[in-house]
Amino acid sequence: MSEAVLSAVSVSKSFVASGGTTVLDDVSLELASEESVAITGVSGCGKSTLLHILGGLAVPDSGAVSLMGVSLTQAGQDARGKMRNAQLGFVYQFHHLLAEFTAAENVAMPLMIAGVKKRDALRIAHDQLAAVGLDAQSDKIPGMLSGGERQRVAIVRALVNNPACVIADEPTGNLDRHSAKVVTELLLKISDQAHHALLVATHDLELAHCFARVLELRDGKLCAAT
Repeated sequence: MSEAVLSAVSVSKSFVASGGTTVLDDVSLELASEESVAITGVSGCGKSTLLHILGGLAVPDSGAVSLMGVSLTQAGQDARGKMRNAQLGFVYQFHHLLAEFTAAENVAMPLMIAGVKKRDALRIAHDQLAAVGLDAQSDKIPGMLSGGERQRVAIVRALVNNPACVIADEPTGNLDRHSAKVVTELLLKISDQAHHALLVATHDLELAHCFARVLELRDGKLCAAT
């Protein structure tokens, strides 16, 4: 197996506001380069919390998370932000596209944050959108796109910086069955072609089994899905 892109060792997390509820209990995970993994579990079991910690958006109560061999949990906020922009791509249940910007401008944002000139970033964005069949939608604002098209734009935006790992939190949760299948296939296809590691949280067992490995988060523990 390829070297680990993302790893978590003995990660635990509790929420005092919820009566001291333990959401993650000694969770360990290793995600290899080019590997696709789905994490399933009932709503509220802690899938989003785990993904936020793995992506450096939250800090565990205990345990360690590393990205490309560098500690995320020990890094400061600014360092974590730079690591996320350079090495991680995020896709959420809600597309989170900026309503006043076109699809191409939304895709170009991470490139410009990374220092790419606007003209070059927009050219790359147009090319990437065309590659997934969204050429005609490049200059439309999100309000002019269907739900499936908006999520496909969000996927292109997450991948445009060529991250080592893509993390997707219920990326098909708001889509109909056909659109969900299209989005899942797109995630898998692009990640495979670009050799990204792919980690997806989903409650949809049918879609989960499109991934190479399926895990289940149950009672705070991460185990092989049954």
